[in-house]
Amino acid sequence: MRRFSQFYLAFCAVPFLLIVSDVNADVVEETERWLNKYSNSDDSFSLSLIKNKIQFKGCKQKQYQLALNKRIGSMFNVEGIVHYNKGLLDYGVLSQRVKSHEYEVVSWWDSGDYRIGLSHKIRPQHEISLPVADSIQLPTSITSGLYVQFPFNEDSHLLTIGALRESWDSNDASISLPWRSSRDNQVTLQYAIAF
Repeated sequence: MRRFSQFYLAFCAVPFLLIVSDVNADVVEETERWLNKYSNSDDSFSLSLIKNKIQFKGCKQKQYQLALNKRIGSMFNVEGIVHYNKGLLDYGVLSQRVKSHEYEVVSWWDSGDYRIGLSHKIRPQHEISLPVADSIQLPTSITSGLYVQFPFNEDSHLLTIGALRESWDSNDASISLPWRSSRDNQVTLQYAIAF
């Protein structure tokens, strides 16, 4: 129970890193050392921060993903992920800003040859700001997913196949919507190469 409470405390305390505008590797490394100081030597955390950015005329988008990984046993680990996304479309009167926060927990079972993950993701804050209107709060999104991940061609190549179900409830939206609830089923395919 002590190990689980340490993981939960770390998962709740670390998201402040995403709010800081100049997040760098030193801050992530210091946080990882701080977390490992309070755990056993054979019971370490894994912490990663990924930042994606795209920009061209009239468009800016940034995505941050902070992942905290905790091995529970030889074949099982839990990953807590905090996502922060923001974007700007700048076309004069039609300009808009979008912000969203997402919190995700993925339980991974690792057989050695492949991994199977069950995920639960909540996006409680998704807002759009328009110059001609107030901020619009979109409904809370809840996503459940099943992932299968395995090496493809070489060990440095990773293929992930996901089946996701996302649902919304319009009761918490700031504008009235014509539907009370909605669902979306998705199949995702991700191919990654480690350099």
